[in-house]
Amino acid sequence: MISILRINNFRNYEHIKLIIPDSPSNIIVVLYGNNGEGKTNLLESISLFSEFGGLRRAKYDEMINKKFEHWAITLDTQICSFSITYSRITGKKICKIDDNPRRNLEEFSKNYYVLWLTCEMDRLFLQAPSSRRDFIDMFCSVNSALHMKNVRNYEKLTKDRLKILKNYVNNSSEKEDIKKWLDVLENQIAELGIKIADERMRTVEALGMNQIKNGFPEFRNEMTGAVEDSILRPDNSMKIECYEKELNDRREKDGFSGMTTFGPNRSDWRVFYVEKDMCASMCSAGEQKMLLNGVFLSFVASRLKEDSRHLILLLDDIVAYLDSAHRSLLFSNIRDFVGHHIGRLSVWLSGTSKELFSDLGDEVAFFRVHDGIVREG
Repeated sequence: MISILRINNFRNYEHIKLIIPDSPSNIIVVLYGNNGEGKTNLLESISLFSEFGGLRRAKYDEMINKKFEHWAITLDTQICSFSITYSRITGKKICKIDDNPRRNLEEFSKNYYVLWLTCEMDRLFLQAPSSRRDFIDMFCSVNSALHMKNVRNYEKLTKDRLKILKNYVNNSSEKEDIKKWLDVLENQIAELGIKIADERMRTVEALGMNQIKNGFPEFRNEMTGAVEDSILRPDNSMKIECYEKELNDRREKDGFSGMTTFGPNRSDWRVFYVEKDMCASMCSAGEQKMLLNGVFLSFVASRLKEDSRHLILLLDDIVAYLDSAHRSLLFSNIRDFVGHHIGRLSVWLSGTSKELFSDLGDEVAFFRVHDGIVREG
């Protein structure tokens, strides 16, 4: 678990050193303070050590304190010290373990993983499908070390294909040469697209099978889209060939539209409230929050059973709009997780007041955040 968090020139912070007490309290950390004081920035700094990237999905340049040209974040753990630095001047990110440069933080991922739920996710079921794909991809990145690499490579290849298709639809004299290059690209896209869609489907299926039901709504969930419906059916034995044919048939359409119209980039994650037999997007705001919390905690519970690594759980201001009963239910599950998985879970929460977290009990480390300064107590 994290014993010390050091931050330099990150967001609204210049230099802070947050020491977590060496006691049972270091399992649960609460950051409280008024809105806009920097609580989310602290959680974001930790989230950058995830395979999935930061909880805001922001660019590194955007994270630099406006007074400086670089930022640095260091996590001291029981194993070693992990750090990330970024310079606007060089445009490079540097990873270190115990001050020794590394190509990446693979060693961190071998021992730790990070998950988060934020207040902005409350409207997830009403947002664009891309937001829901990102949410499931966060889960997939925990299940598979290669998933996000596949997603990034897929995005690069589809962008390359669209650039080539501009010439394809406008240049009849070179179409044969362009076709050969497109054949190669589309084969690679098909292979990655199937891997991405398959990982998402397996993750979603496991979510439904391992859901917790103690107070949270029972849900059904599925990935939907042309790839899932036509390529990954159990009776389809020619997956890649079918995928490639779809891309081939859509060359003119994609070239003119500037979009990849077939692939996991068009898929959606759908959740249903079982008791009402209703899609989550049609549920009340309160029901949507409880469905999302139930889905998220179900995944956490399943990973704590199956994954021996230490989980760092970040919950950013998610209690603000919960009534007291549902807040108590959330905290009850957190206490249960902590009690049954000592040494394998640490939880960081944020909120506007200390009183919001009274149901968590006494074994909590409280830190007040105010104007870039963090004080214990």
